[in-house]
This record gives sequence, C-alpha cells and structure tokens, in this order.
Amino acid sequence: MSTKQQIKEKIKVYKPISHTVSVFDLNIHETSNTIYEFKDKQGNRVRVWVFSDRIKIEIPLSTSLLFSVNFPDKVCLANKNFAAILGIGTLFTDNSENDQIVRCIDILSNDLKSLSLDKSREGLIVYRNALQVILKNDRTIIEELSICMEIKSKIEIEFPDIIRNIDYSDLPKELKLLILKFKSWILFDDFERDIKIKESTKKERTDLINAIYPKLDSIIIFLNSFENQSLSEGAINLQALVEIVMELKSAHDA
Repeated sequence: MSTKQQIKEKIKVYKPISHTVSVFDLNIHETSNTIYEFKDKQGNRVRVWVFSDRIKIEIPLSTSLLFSVNFPDKVCLANKNFAAILGIGTLFTDNSENDQIVRCIDILSNDLKSLSLDKSREGLIVYRNALQVILKNDRTIIEELSICMEIKSKIEIEFPDIIRNIDYSDLPKELKLLILKFKSWILFDDFERDIKIKESTKKERTDLINAIYPKLDSIIIFLNSFENQSLSEGAINLQALVEIVMELKSAHDA
C-alpha cells in the first residue's frame, strides 16, 4: 500500500476528497503531490498534505499570534529562536507578540505535550489564518487531529484576531487603488479562496485578471524592493492578490 493510500485509510471515517497537486513546502523542503480535504463532525475544515515520510495537517484559524514549534518558519518568518520549552520543543517567533505567545504556550502546554513531537522531524506552526501540524506519517492522525482541534479552540478563544486598519502608504498609488478595488479577493486561507473562486462569476474573474495581470511586472518590482526585509502588510496583501490571479489565469488559459 502506498503512502497516500495508508493516509487515506487512516482518515476514511471523514470520507476525504483527494486532489493531485504539486506544491513545494518551504518548511518541509519537499513537494507534496497529494492533498486530502474533509470536514470533521463539528464542521471544521481540514487539509492533509502528503509528503514522502510526513504529513501536514492544516486547519483554518483566526488569531493575532504567529509562532512555530521546532521549525523556524520560512513562510511568515516566525524564525527567531525564542526558547526551548521542556516537553514541547523549540519555540520560534517573529519577536512581535512574545509575551502573548508565552502565555499561549502555557495554556496549550498539556495539548502540545500530548502531541509528543519529534523535535527533529515534527512541528507546529500558528499563522494568523491557519494552524499547521507537521507529523511523521506513522501517526494515527485521528488522535492528533482531535488534539489539533483543542489547540485551535483555545487559541481562538484566548487570542482572537485583531481587526486592524492596514497601512497602504508604502504602495505606489496605482497598486493601492487595485488593492482597494479588489480587496474582497485578498484571501490567505486556501479554503476561503476556493470558495470565492467557485462562487464568483466569469465576469468577476475576468475583470480581476484584466486589472491585475497587466500590472504584474510593476508589482514584482515593488515586492522585490523589500529584498531581505519582511514584507509590509500592504505588500503581503498585494502578494496574495497576485497569487489568486495567477491561479485564475492558469485555469483560464488551460
């Protein structure tokens, strides 16, 4: 039985839908070719990415925090070594909410210890819009998924996302206008992005492509101007807009 068949067998109770993908994960340093999607009994949406010897469980999350355990995150740069937590692992942050993160780890202590993460191969990442847990593929998955849901619930209750006014002052005027016009398309959660695409009309998708795609060169120049610096919130939103346009353009040209 192949790895992906073994994973599917473990989660068959949820009747997962599989998709063939080709997505390189910066934290695992490997490409996933298979993803399973399903909802648990409480309606929580779940994705399980399959790699050669590991899986990544991904659950939508809404929180103000950003940190990782055992992996210096390369996506949103929670990559500053903050502390080694006995029984849990090495904690990495972006140094922006350290006091809150310490309190969060304390609240999650029993759950994180229950995961018994292999410090060299397994880890957990909390983004503002997603919880990701990277595990070796010999896990039961069902048990770990239950723990993940506990973690998600506690984080959202204790550390809800903060609605902030985003500063777009660093964006060139034409790019700022594009973001303001198409802000409903700025989605970081893959689940929400898929729903948005499915529910949009052909005209809405075409209008978005025609507005953003011709500006692609200037957008890339602006994003590259950050070099090794962290992207501003405006730039991150612009990047998200480009990603969904490229996805729509690829489907349109196919």
